[in-house]
This record gives sequence, C-alpha cells and structure tokens, in this order.
Amino acid sequence: MLKKTLILLTLFMMSLILYAQDDILYENYAEDTVSSNFESQITCPTIDSIIQFAFYKKPTSKYKYGAAGPNHFDCSGFVYYCFNQFGITLPRSSRDMFLVGKKVAKEELIPGDLVFFSRGRLAIGHVGIVIETDIDAAHNFRFIHSSTNKTNIRVDNSASPGYAARFKGARRIISCENDIVAILPNDTTVIDTIVSKPIIGKPEIVQKPIVVQQQPVKVEVKSTKYHKIKKGETLSGIARKYHTSVSNLKKWNKLRSDFIREGQRIIVGK
Repeated sequence: MLKKTLILLTLFMMSLILYAQDDILYENYAEDTVSSNFESQITCPTIDSIIQFAFYKKPTSKYKYGAAGPNHFDCSGFVYYCFNQFGITLPRSSRDMFLVGKKVAKEELIPGDLVFFSRGRLAIGHVGIVIETDIDAAHNFRFIHSSTNKTNIRVDNSASPGYAARFKGARRIISCENDIVAILPNDTTVIDTIVSKPIIGKPEIVQKPIVVQQQPVKVEVKSTKYHKIKKGETLSGIARKYHTSVSNLKKWNKLRSDFIREGQRIIVGK
C-alpha cells in the first residue's frame, strides 16, 4: 500500500513539474491580440456567436484542470462549453475531440476550427478555437483557449515556440451554408481486426481499415435571424426594429449586460 502511494505521489509531482514548465514557456510568448479586421474572416453567424461567447467568458474565467464551466475550465472543457451553448455537443476530452468532424490542413483553416497540440507525454493534450487565419506567409493562426492555471483564457499565436513545435492538426466540426449549420460527418479511420484465410494451420490476424460514414446532423434552421451591429445602435433600438424585447435579445445571445459593439453579429429572431 505504501509503495502504491509513493508511486502515485511521484506521478503527481512529475505532472506538476511539467505543467509549471509549460506555464513558463507559454507565458513568455503570450500574444493575446488579434488584428482589427479579424471578424471579417467569419462568415458563419453560429461560428461568430461561438467566438463572441468565448471572448465574453475570457475576462472572468479561470483555468482549472478537469473543469467545464461555468467559470472554471481546462482546455477541452472551455471548447466543450462554448460549443454546447449553441446546441453543438462535443466529446469532453481533447483526445476524443480530435476524432470528430473533418480533418483540415493548416493552410485551409477558418475561424471556428479546432486546433490540437501535444502536451507533456500526451500526443493530443491541448485544444483551442481558431479565431484568425493566414496571419503570415506560413499560414499561422491565432486561437483562443484555456491555457494554464497562470494565464487562464487568452489568445495565442501558433507561431510561438510553445505551440509551433507541438501542433498536431485541426478538425472542422460544423459547416455553415445558407444559415443552416450542420455537424460534419467524422472522417476518422477506425481499425477493425479480422481473421484472414488460414495459412498452414494458423489464421493470420490482419488490420483492415474501415472508414466510418455518417450523415451531417443539422443543428439550426433557416428561421434564425441575425443582425450586424452598426455604429450608434443600442439593444433597445434593435429590439424595436425586429419587434422583440431586450430580454429576448439578451437570452438568445447570452448577453449579461446591454453592452454591444460595432461589427458584432447577434441573433434577433428565432
């Protein structure tokens, strides 16, 4: 019993050391900025809403291992929580998130895609949400994520050493065309073990890849209406324009105050 306790304690201390090293590395290369026109890349209202919600949670939320909201998050918990607010349920861990949706290359990224990184000894141990792409000739991107217990939720640049060497790939979870949002079918290859024809008495075990095919699942309908905030507009004025109430606007867009900003897209009717 004592030996088992010592082993567990040793593993716990090693994990703390690894996370402390990561804290230092990531903090030294913090960016936490986006260009002034990053929103022009976002063409899907639902993706815009997810990213706006992520920024809304950013100032007040803290990193906490194993947490998934509402005010404390680890990396996958933050992504899970943000997508879940808009009817899109993802797996809970970054490793499982890496198996859903459609694989996309770095040069094909768009805002709303998920990006994955290794962490410590984990091949897939970290995840974030892309908010801006092609920020340089190497197709680097900026992403928002729940970083560490010292830096919490913030924006980072994939070109920073803490992430460039650990980038493992990206997945596109949803497609948005004509105001219809669909969860993309998985393109993950699943390995199935089968028995081939026997050779001299003993069967040979071979690995045959089977591609799992799924149909996109619609999670929104065309009836949802959106409005892009213009300079000088207020929630009360928008509510009157679309014959609804301020409380409805707050509820649909998960707003905690009357604060809105120019260029922001909000839901104005369902």
